[in-house]
Amino acid sequence: MRNSSLVANLYINDFHRQNSMAAQREVQRMSLQPYSREQMLQQIEEFRNHSTTKKSANEERRKKR
Repeated sequence: MRNSSLVANLYINDFHRQNSMAAQREVQRMSLQPYSREQMLQQIEEFRNHSTTKKSANEERRKKR
């Protein structure tokens, strides 16, 4: 009974709990088939090339108004 109350305190609400559990399942799934070094470096490069800065995100929002 006490363990369930401790677990309940870890999450803000049910939505947060569900997202957290889904993220944990995804990490576990990814750990079963890890990327090779080349795949990892490719993913990092793609993130760098497609990342948006706060400044560019704000500019995009202004254009949509």
